[in-house]
Amino acid sequence: NRLYHHNLARFNYTTYDVRRAQDVVNPRTAHCNIMLLKNRDDDGHSGKYCYAKVIGIHHANVVRLTNVYESRRIEFLFVRWYEPVQDHAWDTCTLGRVHFRPLANQNAFGFVDPGVVLRACHIIPAFSRPQRNPGERSISPLAGDKHDWPEYYVNR
Repeated sequence: NRLYHHNLARFNYTTYDVRRAQDVVNPRTAHCNIMLLKNRDDDGHSGKYCYAKVIGIHHANVVRLTNVYESRRIEFLFVRWYEPVQDHAWDTCTLGRVHFRPLANQNAFGFVDPGVVLRACHIIPAFSRPQRNPGERSISPLAGDKHDWPEYYVNR
């Protein structure tokens, strides 16, 4: 009956020149965004990836009661999902754009297995647009929506 919280998650990946590298994700810093391969049943947008902001890094020791007492460690990330606005396009030299799903959307938050994360990614606020919540008001302190922008650029 206990969840364990972690401050960092490390993701190993292979670079474009076939070298090994590691990304470190920390939910309390700007290095908190991840990219995953999109499922086929997702929203039908043509991009290959989906993006999320990591809010929490956790694990739980789950006990399966059968004939034998069996304990297993389950790791998971608590995330807030981004929705695609525009895909990355090489021909027009534009970065992909995303925005957060509305907090009222039942799919705005979710849990992710760290094993399916491709790597961390750099999400850049679209500074040309005004900040969504410029005052001190916030709908959800957990989501950190006080500092939301209407759109972000994806720098993979």
